[in-house]
Amino acid sequence: MTVAEVKDLLDLERLPEEQVWHIQGVSVMLDQGLNYKEEQANELEALQSIYPDEYEEISADPGEFTILVIPDEQDGDDTYALKLHVKYTETYPDTLPEFSIIVEEGELEQEDFDTITQKVTEAGEEAIGMGMVFSMASIAKDTLSEIILNNKERREREAEEKAQREIEEEEKRKEGTKVTVELFTRWKTAFDLEMAEKERIEKGLKKEDPKLQKPTGRQLFERDHSLAKSDATFMEEGDVDVDIALFERELVISDDEDDNENDVLRNIRSSD
Repeated sequence: MTVAEVKDLLDLERLPEEQVWHIQGVSVMLDQGLNYKEEQANELEALQSIYPDEYEEISADPGEFTILVIPDEQDGDDTYALKLHVKYTETYPDTLPEFSIIVEEGELEQEDFDTITQKVTEAGEEAIGMGMVFSMASIAKDTLSEIILNNKERREREAEEKAQREIEEEEKRKEGTKVTVELFTRWKTAFDLEMAEKERIEKGLKKEDPKLQKPTGRQLFERDHSLAKSDATFMEEGDVDVDIALFERELVISDDEDDNENDVLRNIRSSD
């Protein structure tokens, strides 16, 4: 029954004034309710035409449906898609519909997801009083495309910066450390101290260990008597006689000279 038919059935002139106002109020509400349903039905028809493949009906009354949102910009092999889930309220489009955003494909940071939700809400609020679902779906698509593009550019920029840092570090390794007068002086001082300490340790070891000391001629002779015997045998076969006692005295003199020479060297080094 239409509102006009309801009015025809009611004889308003035969009712008290208070009841007339009450019935007129109901009449106005019926008119407005029919207008909401009509606007919702018109929008649903338009949405099905705009999104023939993306629109999916969940319920006819009240109107409930989803729209698949595929961005124009994709990130290489990583694809993204959203679903805008909408359910009409009784007073839509004078109020926002109940809606939610579902990530259908890809992964979004929470910050990016919140940005899309906020943008969709703002688009709906700006269109209060008229069909707003198309605007909400469009802003979801544009915002997702912008987020994908920004993230892609950011990753490319970070990759370039990393590559540049690696090149600079490699160049520094090839160049090495630049030698200044100060650095060389510090190195030379440390080197001299190290060499002096090494020499001191070696001298100490030689004094403590007779095996490390340089043997004198006498020590060599006494250590290997076979040398003396072979020399004596050689001299017997020759034309010249050699007094071995003289040779031994010579060794004693040689030892004394070696000792004197060592004392001189030690004095020179100690004076340095």
